[in-house]
Amino acid sequence: MELRPSTRRPVLRGRALLAERQVGPKFARQARMAAAGLPVPRFFCVSAAVFRDVLEPIRADVDALLATVDAADPEGLEHKAARLRELVLGVPVPPTVERELYKAFDAVFGADAVVSVRSSVVGGGEQADEDSAHDAFAGISDSFLYVTRDQLIERVRQCWASAFGAQALLYRAARGSTQHGFAVAVGVQRMEFGRRSFVLFTCDPLTGARDRVLAAGLGIGEGVVQEKVPVDHYFISRRGDTIRSVPAHKTQALREIPGQLALGPRAVPVPQDLRDLPALSEEQIREVVATGDRIEELFGCPQDVEGTFTEDGRLHILQARPVVLELDRQRLWSNANITESYPDVTTALTYSFAQRFYREDFHDFYRLLGVPRKTLDRHEGELRGMIGLLRGRVYYSLSTWYTLHGMSRTFPLWRGSFERMMGMSPSVTHVTPTPPLTDPTLLPATARALAGLAWRMLTHGRAVREFESWWERVLQAHREAAETADPLQLTQLMRSLWKEAGDRWGITLVNDILLQMHETMAMKMLERWVPGADPGLHSDLLCGGEENRSVVILMSIVEIAEHMRATPDVLEALDVKPADEVWAEIDRGLHGEGLAHRIRRHAELHGDRGLQELKLEVAVPRDQPSQLLRMAADYARSGLTRALLRRRETEARRAGERRLAEQLAARPLRRRALRAVLAGQRRHINMRENTRYRRSELFGFGRQVYRRLGADLVTRGLLDRAEDVVHLTEEEILGTYDGTAVTDDLRGLAAVRKAEFDSRGGELPMDFVTMGPVRAALPERPRVTADAGVLHGLGSSGGVVRGTARVVVDPNDFGVPGDDMILIARETDPGWLFLMLSARGIVVERGTLLSHTAISGRKFGIPTIVALPHATSRIPDGALVEMDGAAGTVTILEGDGA
Repeated sequence: MELRPSTRRPVLRGRALLAERQVGPKFARQARMAAAGLPVPRFFCVSAAVFRDVLEPIRADVDALLATVDAADPEGLEHKAARLRELVLGVPVPPTVERELYKAFDAVFGADAVVSVRSSVVGGGEQADEDSAHDAFAGISDSFLYVTRDQLIERVRQCWASAFGAQALLYRAARGSTQHGFAVAVGVQRMEFGRRSFVLFTCDPLTGARDRVLAAGLGIGEGVVQEKVPVDHYFISRRGDTIRSVPAHKTQALREIPGQLALGPRAVPVPQDLRDLPALSEEQIREVVATGDRIEELFGCPQDVEGTFTEDGRLHILQARPVVLELDRQRLWSNANITESYPDVTTALTYSFAQRFYREDFHDFYRLLGVPRKTLDRHEGELRGMIGLLRGRVYYSLSTWYTLHGMSRTFPLWRGSFERMMGMSPSVTHVTPTPPLTDPTLLPATARALAGLAWRMLTHGRAVREFESWWERVLQAHREAAETADPLQLTQLMRSLWKEAGDRWGITLVNDILLQMHETMAMKMLERWVPGADPGLHSDLLCGGEENRSVVILMSIVEIAEHMRATPDVLEALDVKPADEVWAEIDRGLHGEGLAHRIRRHAELHGDRGLQELKLEVAVPRDQPSQLLRMAADYARSGLTRALLRRRETEARRAGERRLAEQLAARPLRRRALRAVLAGQRRHINMRENTRYRRSELFGFGRQVYRRLGADLVTRGLLDRAEDVVHLTEEEILGTYDGTAVTDDLRGLAAVRKAEFDSRGGELPMDFVTMGPVRAALPERPRVTADAGVLHGLGSSGGVVRGTARVVVDPNDFGVPGDDMILIARETDPGWLFLMLSARGIVVERGTLLSHTAISGRKFGIPTIVALPHATSRIPDGALVEMDGAAGTVTILEGDGA
């Protein structure tokens, strides 16, 4: 048989192996890995064109048989498969191909070598390629191990015939693929005599979570891949890079029998002393994972990697294919950041109110970034689904966030800082890369988006000032109208306020983007220009400057504390009486008008700031001024003053400036540039804190409206208690008054939801991934016990302190802080400031460098660590601990715990 011009090179080597249409994705990927310096054994390929030429004389017979394949007839399918294989095996291999094969074998491996021979289907038309990103084809084509030179031609022929095996025919039928038009490439690769083999998934193959899953067994890779030997499993988290092992009792290994290679691999017994040892050492696991990360980076998506370690301890990568994920069924979840606003379980009213807030806020934000109205309309479902309520707790639906952020061509500019600010675990980042800013097909849209963002940056300060003025007018008008409104008018006022907010609130998120960009720039400048600086320098340099609304509120409470310190009878009364009773006395003027005036004034100006202020079921100082007494009393007893707080902050800033001046003494221009960026970061932090309080006022207005409507629903006989209104959604309440509700049984709804709220349990992990229907795929939170030794979180405010760990779940139930308290909590919100300022150090499970906890710690010079997983479980209450707020470490001092 003469070869066609297209197959004059039947055997492909070197760079020719990158031709995917000739060798298939499987071998083209191996060629790319080898070219990138990865440890891939040497190989060559018989091109797919040879397969087509060889089958040409029998093509009519093959096509006739394929046309009659019936997947519903197993017996007939087996018969046709046998006939097809017989036809293929009976076709002679062209002499030219034989010569080239032997020549390549001798040149690449040597005449005495042992190789593996593997096939790879190359699609044609609608036919998918084997090991493509959309179709794994795993195990359908035949592979042959321990092949010697004299067996080479026959094994190549058998690889061609395997494309017509019963399994292959059935697989293509089941996938709806055509049985025609494909070809088969054959790879010939040096055989590595593996002793410890593995399959690595660089993401969880079940959910797509970014944690790695590694299966390993003894012997060659076939034993692991085909589940012929017991297999250890290792789960390698990207958060902290920890390894969880699930070992197997290894009774067998799959390997060659010396002197009997022709028999192929055989299961052999494992010596007794090795059966319960891990298949891979930690060093080998780390090597495999690092190599897997390189392969994933090379191909740009999660990979399923097969490899082996030989007797000499060398790693060999035998194959890599994409992990086939149905990303439309995947959801990424995290409450690392949002739990600061909605800790613990949340009522239906709070969740529905927050859901509406996210929709309005981000709709306006994307509009400001230049996303067209039509595009926003197409994503209305995602805008309403940015958060979820899972087992009573609020979670970000991060998959939705990625989809929505991807509408803006500016997203590549701030994607990294967005992920940091959200406190996202590397385990739940999105696997789909964002098209780069330089993508030529998107350059016009990118140019428009960047120009719009530049304009926003130039005009941002004025825009925020206008937002503040506008909000004060709108809120005041709605509060005044609410004083005399009937229930229907209250409903209309609530809808009106949402409409107003939806038209203006996006500027607060633009500020977040600018803050993230300044933070990223400052961190990179410090890393590059001041590499020897201590980790706390950045935090110290952010201290000082203009007081934001959060600081003003804190100073107001400290002022009340200073007045209480001068009125000792109030502190004495609080020692023996409930705070509500003492407030009633103060309100009547029994302890002087000055203190009563200050508390009333604070409640009027700042009364929407309190513990869990975004949860509508929780009272705040505007509703319950007595809350301020406990906070102020703690400050009064501790001797805290406004002057002391300002001095702390000023000293931290001066110390930071001195260290910066020393580090950049010979680089004045760099110092000036860095200070300018830090000034911008401080400015945006202040804007963020100011606008966050505006959000609290919006929620506060909602709290007032729904409490009044709850009381009215009791009067109308629709609820048993006014406070049960929090177990209804916002639309269920408003719809009852304006005729849009779908049920009149509010009492029944509230009863069901209250029972569910009261019995919530089984808290979920902080970050997780679901595949398919969400509630059917929720994971369990791992049980964690107290640890000894050093724990690691994210350092966010420098300083090394030693003290007594005090685990606080509910600050309302906490007693008097000790002088050496290290506060340990799941998260904090602005209402925790009174307790935070009484602490020598702060450690929380959640949060980011831009969370309230981190900002407050930096602002007041308190060593602070955020994002220390399971801190409240791992650090025993009363233990003596040492924390390093810059390094992010907590050391439990053994033997010294209380």
